Amino acid sequence: MLSPNQVKEKFCFISDCSAVSLLEAPKFQKYEKKFPTQILDQTTDVYSMLQKDRLKTELRVIYSRSDFKNITGAISLLQFITENNLQTKFPETYKLLLIIVTTPVTTAEAERCFSTLKRVQTFLRSTTSEDRLSALAMLSIDKRMINDIPKIQ
Repeated sequence: MLSPNQVKEKFCFISDCSAVSLLEAPKFQKYEKKFPTQILDQTTDVYSMLQKDRLKTELRVIYSRSDFKNITGAISLLQFITENNLQTKFPETYKLLLIIVTTPVTTAEAERCFSTLKRVQTFLRSTTSEDRLSALAMLSIDKRMINDIPKIQ
């Protein structure tokens, strides 16, 4: 059984995820009436490079404008802001969107790579050079793509 500190450490990333809910278009109408101050506080605590007051002002504008309400998802919102050259009008929101879009939701991909590496590096190959080990790991990770390469006869 996990101790309270271990549980807290294991699930500390959940507060990082609350930032996403600030930019979910279906919630904009609700947030326009009652601003999500607690979520904003959590977000600016996690991402200290964001200016809290400026982000709050930008989000209030986004929540109230109808052209933002039809946008679904962080990627679409980021595309809308870049396509309309709004990065300078919404710099804090733009920063937050870049963080959200580039932060992986899970560590599954990294864990999968380590599992593959473990399978590749057997006892017999433990003396293999790092370059060869990297090449074998890449071949194992991308085996589906490699199998699709047409055979030359």
